Amino acid sequence: MSVRPEPQTAGGRSRSARTTRLSRDSIVNAALTFLDREGWDALTINALASQLGTKGPSLYNHVHSLEDLRRTVRMRVVDDIIEMLNTVGQGRTRDDAVMAMASAYRSYAHHHPGRYSAFTRMPFGGDDPEYSAATKAAAGPVIAVLASYGLEGEDAFYAALEFWSALHGFVLLEMTGVMDDIDTDAVFTDMLLRLASGMERRQP
Repeated sequence: MSVRPEPQTAGGRSRSARTTRLSRDSIVNAALTFLDREGWDALTINALASQLGTKGPSLYNHVHSLEDLRRTVRMRVVDDIIEMLNTVGQGRTRDDAVMAMASAYRSYAHHHPGRYSAFTRMPFGGDDPEYSAATKAAAGPVIAVLASYGLEGEDAFYAALEFWSALHGFVLLEMTGVMDDIDTDAVFTDMLLRLASGMERRQP
């Protein structure tokens, strides 16, 4: 007795298996993987649908639009980065916390370049209160560490922006190959020590 094989997609996936897997969460997870492989600009409904072995209209059963998908992806990335920084900073203070959090941030950017691009492209204003609050909350773990230096309020907020600016600039230079002939680990460590020293001098 022969058994008729299930219909397959072009990528060899079972259509029935594909249908049961398709959900908003699975689409967002696929978009995160897509970002790291193809980049932010390449993320479209049709491109993602092709990766999932389906057609664009099928995704619209779970996401309202490309903008809805991109917003959800950005929110996920923000949440992941906040969770990562809180985890590595837990139980640490001052220079130890700065080193651990900055190293984790740098590692995330290198391992997830597409997601990092989504994180750094996000607008901090706009008419989306939930999204604006989430983006501003990304500074929370850093501000918490800066409190161990005696910084609070506006001083801590601006110090966190300076800290992020230094890390983001370093990561971009490193990822674009500008520092290919340099011992980037040594430069990174030296930069962090200088930043930490600056935090000490900013105490009231």
